[in-house]
Amino acid sequence: MLLAVLTIILGMGALVSAVTYLLFWYEALNSPHPSHAEVAGGGSLGRAVLMGFLSSVSSQIMAYLSYPTGFARSLWKPKPSPSCTRPPVLLVHGLYHNASAWYLFKWLLRRAGYEKVFCWSYNTLKYDFWQLADQLQGILREASGLCGGEQVVLMGHSMGGLLTRAALADPRSAELIRAAVVMAAPNQGSKLAALAVGSLGRSLIHQGPLVRRLNALRPAQDVPRLNIFSPLDNMVLPTNSLEMPEPGWLEVQTAPVSHVSMLYHLPTLRLALEFLEETAGCAQREEPPLRADAQSGAAT
Repeated sequence: MLLAVLTIILGMGALVSAVTYLLFWYEALNSPHPSHAEVAGGGSLGRAVLMGFLSSVSSQIMAYLSYPTGFARSLWKPKPSPSCTRPPVLLVHGLYHNASAWYLFKWLLRRAGYEKVFCWSYNTLKYDFWQLADQLQGILREASGLCGGEQVVLMGHSMGGLLTRAALADPRSAELIRAAVVMAAPNQGSKLAALAVGSLGRSLIHQGPLVRRLNALRPAQDVPRLNIFSPLDNMVLPTNSLEMPEPGWLEVQTAPVSHVSMLYHLPTLRLALEFLEETAGCAQREEPPLRADAQSGAAT
């Protein structure tokens, strides 16, 4: 029985990876991106695509195997504390995934000293994008409360990156955000969205109404922002859709890995950590900051 389940998981991972990389290859041949030549290194892009395919299969298997743990809410939402030595972190997964997408990154953040790492799970088949964006505002307040009302580090993968951008453009949410990181976000949509299951997935179509509306918004300019993308992303087509259409973002290209592999690629995750330490001012404090009410009490 177990062997049959593992065989099905392997088959699903291989099928999804093969179809998406064939479409990636076709798109790259017809609309090449400068990063494709860098990845090919003067040789054939086909070899790079093969490596991307293998990384995609392995990451798909990891995603499928870990997916059931996403339903154990106690694993993904920490208990609040009056204060923390680092700001709380809120992680937002992408389409069809759940909190389990972040198990490696959560572990890495905890090792780096981030005590409160909240991985939000949401239903991608029940709500539309803007309903989820409204929900995220409440989740941000909840995450802020994990450390006595401190501002939150907000990170999103894939569609979670678009939700992160929507939060930055909402003044009520932006005031709660200390820094933002998006990974593999379809910032200008994806042609693959035409094959998506559900209206939410299809709404992410390349240059569709949703992304045009989102791109017309402007984020809070005082929040440090990082956009991370891979030149071999097999889910966001064309590749230039991964680029940020608005100013003020630091953009970093990772090693050539697949869309889902970014969640399990330690060098990519370390890029985000370095950004938080060096740019966003999230270095560990020797003592937790006093809350505003405690400070005012001390003053009197």
